Parts: sequence; structure tokens; C-alpha cells
Amino acid sequence: ASGISPCLDATDDMVITLANDPLVDLQPISSQTICVGGSSQQLDVSYINGVGTATYQWYENTVNNNSGGTLIPGATSSSYTPPVFNTIGSYYYYCEITLSGNGCDVAVSNTAEIIVVDDPTVSAPSPSYQQLCQNAPIQDISIVASNGSGSTYTYQWYSNTINNNTGGTIIAGATSSSYTPQNTTVGITYYYCVVTQPASGCESVSVTAEVDIVPGPTFTT
Repeated sequence: ASGISPCLDATDDMVITLANDPLVDLQPISSQTICVGGSSQQLDVSYINGVGTATYQWYENTVNNNSGGTLIPGATSSSYTPPVFNTIGSYYYYCEITLSGNGCDVAVSNTAEIIVVDDPTVSAPSPSYQQLCQNAPIQDISIVASNGSGSTYTYQWYSNTINNNTGGTIIAGATSSSYTPQNTTVGITYYYCVVTQPASGCESVSVTAEVDIVPGPTFTT
């Protein structure tokens, strides 16, 4: 009919993008050992492939499995640092990465194991007590460290004017498992050793050893 324009049908092209499902390409640290009271290293993840915006959620588990864990509230970024550990045992963490793209599978990281062990054990210094005259030969005091995380220990000796293994004065260069006390100054000095290890929180302090330096005998007549 006159005055009526013919209808034109047009169909827009539809572009469908297919992408591979996301994969975790940066896994968290697989295992680390720390001592009671220590902190673990930061756990990190990243992914490749997938489409859309990523959402992260970390979980903790009582077994070495990256499913069936307990959701950690607020742990929703690509990195997570567990809290300080105060109980020995093994703890496991993993992360799920979800993309907003339609049909994208959830990418799940491997588990990160954190092994928490007791602090190193330090024996009492031996000998625990010495009394000798000024400038007389003196015996080394020594301790034995064991357990903890591995077999690497660092030693630092301290001196104190009171019988206490805190608040002492660091002795420069006294960094082995044994130490030769001074024998030239009259008085009572207490010595103790702080033992540390590279793993976080691994530190123990020995009890004190007492050294009593008395004046040498003198002629009165």
C-alpha cells in the first residue's frame, strides 16, 4: 500500500568466545615447618585461562586434601597468611578460584601443609656452678641443643648480674654451644644461652650457670 515502507529484517552477528577452563599456575608453598608460636610464610596462588572476574576463597583442612575443608571467613584474595600457631600438629590450606564467565569450572589449588613442632630443647649449662679464685683456671660452660625444626642451631650467650635468664647483656662473639667465662673480676656472674633455628618461632633459652670469682688468698702477717 502507498505510504507504507517495506519492513527490513536484520540479524546482528553474535560472537561466542570459547576459553579453556581456568587452571592454577602458581601453587602455594607445598610444605613448611615452624615451631609453636611461629608464623608461616604467605600462601599465594594465581591462575591462567578462563573468562570473567576471579573470586578467591581459602579453606583449611585437617587432612591433606583440597576438598571438604572449612571455609575461612575473609580469606578472599589471591594470598593468605595463616595466624600464629600455638599447638603442634599439621595444618592444611587450599584455595578455590571461581570465574564469572558462564560455564567456567572452579580451579582448585594444591594443599599447603604447615607442620608445627615444639621449640628446640636446651640442656642446662654444665657445669651449673663454679667457685674459684681470681685468675685461676676456669672451666668452659656448655649446653646441648636438640629437637625443634631440623638440626641447625644458632647460639648466643648472655651474662647477667642476677639469677635470671632474661634481661642479660649479650656477649659479643659468644656464638657456639660452649663459652669460657671471665675469671679476672671478683663477683658472681650468671650465664645463659639463647638457641634459635631458621624456622619461624624456633627459640629456647637455657637456665643460668653461676660463676663465683673470689679474691685469692693474701698474707696478713
